[in-house]
Amino acid sequence: MILLADVGNSRVKWVHCEQGVFSQRGQASRDGADWLELASQMWADLPPPARVIIVSVAGPEARAGLVEWTQQHWGIEAEFVTSTAAAWGIHNSYAEPERMGADRWVAMIAARTLSDQMCYVVDCGTALTIDALAADGQHLGGVIIPGMRLMREVLYRETRQIPPEMGQVHLFGQSTRDCVWGGASYAVAAAIDGVIERMMAQQGPGLCVLTGGDAKAVSPYLRGTYRLEPDLIFNGLQVIAGEHRSEFD
Repeated sequence: MILLADVGNSRVKWVHCEQGVFSQRGQASRDGADWLELASQMWADLPPPARVIIVSVAGPEARAGLVEWTQQHWGIEAEFVTSTAAAWGIHNSYAEPERMGADRWVAMIAARTLSDQMCYVVDCGTALTIDALAADGQHLGGVIIPGMRLMREVLYRETRQIPPEMGQVHLFGQSTRDCVWGGASYAVAAAIDGVIERMMAQQGPGLCVLTGGDAKAVSPYLRGTYRLEPDLIFNGLQVIAGEHRSEFD
């Protein structure tokens, strides 16, 4: 059994993978807890896995804490994915490959198992990332945009008349809170559609894959055609662990 974990900026998601099947899963928001405490909350009652494979964008403190916890409780060292110049048929476009967010790298590795044609990978998290992957596995580049939560938080922080209230998404909002929530949702949707349209104009059509914590929330407002893959990061970690096969094999 292998534990796969996706450590993001605001929460941690994990699954147990046994013979290629996700047998158990969970998630937790950090909410100020230190990493040792958070790991105990999530994993203390789980049976010890044979391996722990983690993709993290949370920085060195998260890595140190999770490594310490897995060593103390399970006697194994967590394996952290880093972006490289080339691996699993993907070629990184960054001059300094290690500076690419490892979650983007893992998502593209997973996308390669879905199609051997042109692919556009959209990850809707704290940050919205869109990456173009050519049919030969060459990463052509991408963009990073503030996600919906970040857009709302900027308004709450930088204005005096907009309190941080839960709202509903309407194109014609009739309260400030609904205008903020609708604005962030439609802005992210328009950014996705607009960037994909421009990328396709230069590189041609391809499979558009949508993933990330906000993917379901934004999908009703998209105008293009997207394949929703909520487990894309975990599928990429499966590839790295050697437990996933391409759909077109």
